[in-house]
Amino acid sequence: MRLPTSLAARVGAVAVTAAIAVTGATAAANASTVKPDIVRIPTTLTISNSTPVAHPHQTTAIVAGHLTAGTYNLRHLHVLLERLGLKGRWHVVQEKLTRVHGHVFYLVHVHQTPATFRLVFPGTRNFAKSISDVDTISPVTS
Repeated sequence: MRLPTSLAARVGAVAVTAAIAVTGATAAANASTVKPDIVRIPTTLTISNSTPVAHPHQTTAIVAGHLTAGTYNLRHLHVLLERLGLKGRWHVVQEKLTRVHGHVFYLVHVHQTPATFRLVFPGTRNFAKSISDVDTISPVTS
């Protein structure tokens, strides 16, 4: 059975129109998912520790951090204390919020071998992520 030429032309035109509509909808959907580059304010996280204090079976010290963005102290933001594990991986030990002037304090315990710590600010929508230097605390021998 043969189709008339005019019917074949109409079917072809409908197929081409449908293909163009689907391609245009896909392009519009892809264009809407493109996110603009987000510029976050750079931050600085410093670390220091107190003089370790010897106890019968352990040494305690206070690890202090200070989170700033330029000259401004960042308050009420999460900062993680990470400890270097035996296999060379960092593990989150504690998490606290910065205080009013951007400071954060952690009480840590060191047993027989030195412990290495660092502070991590994971960042927010407005502030960039930052990682402090590494700080090693050695046990005090009495």
